Amino acid sequence: MRGKKGWILLMTFTALAALAAGCGKWSGNKPGKMPDGTTAGADTENTENMENSENMQNPENVQGTPLPVIQELTYYVHGTMVEEIWSVSLIRQEEEVLVRVEPWGGEEEEIFDYPVDEEVFDKARTILENYNVASWAGFCGYDPNALDGYSMSFQVEFVDGSRIEATGENQFPENFDEVFSELDDLTAEAREAFYEEQTSF
Repeated sequence: MRGKKGWILLMTFTALAALAAGCGKWSGNKPGKMPDGTTAGADTENTENMENSENMQNPENVQGTPLPVIQELTYYVHGTMVEEIWSVSLIRQEEEVLVRVEPWGGEEEEIFDYPVDEEVFDKARTILENYNVASWAGFCGYDPNALDGYSMSFQVEFVDGSRIEATGENQFPENFDEVFSELDDLTAEAREAFYEEQTSF
């Protein structure tokens, strides 16, 4: 499911499902299509999936699952305010690797592609491993008591066809802030170039 319409439908479905069933289980990641060591159907209420507090504070102490080479990674955080950027992606296309910035409300021809080095993909994979993002597989968080706030979506597909997906509305996977912050740092140059292009019109 690609593009803004797809994401809107996905988040709408997530919210409705959460209201009906507590958003505890996930069936989107099929067995055999996730990196080794991940588990489908993550339960956000199950403390057995949580590391001890020391490891949460020090991700370098976590024995993260080694991950395959990234094929494509897309992430976003949305609040109540409309922002210029809808989503940021790392995309591998044939022999080219790039950061793709999709503007909010923009058409497909307004998507901004920024070529990068393979090193950017290597660093992204290191971030995912350091924070044990493999444990996010199937996370579907929702806080029914929150009247306002923000939502996140994350999905990564690897060259072997395996993938990790996670969504949340005011309830997020462990180390979510750190992972998204470091991904933002990694894609900062591309996003700055996008903003410069927008102001040049």
